Amino acid sequence: MAETHQSATRSHCWSCGFEAPSGGDEWETIEVVSVGTMTRCPECGSTDVSTGR
Repeated sequence: MAETHQSATRSHCWSCGFEAPSGGDEWETIEVVSVGTMTRCPECGSTDVSTGR
């Protein structure tokens, strides 16, 4: 039987390098009136976060 690998999409903080699964409980979120909900790094507070792999 072939083994199936599923890799979770991860998000990365460009300011401090923190990385965790996208949408996971590790990430904080903030509400910005003109933008909506943004992801915030729990380590440094930056919102410069990208989702990749």
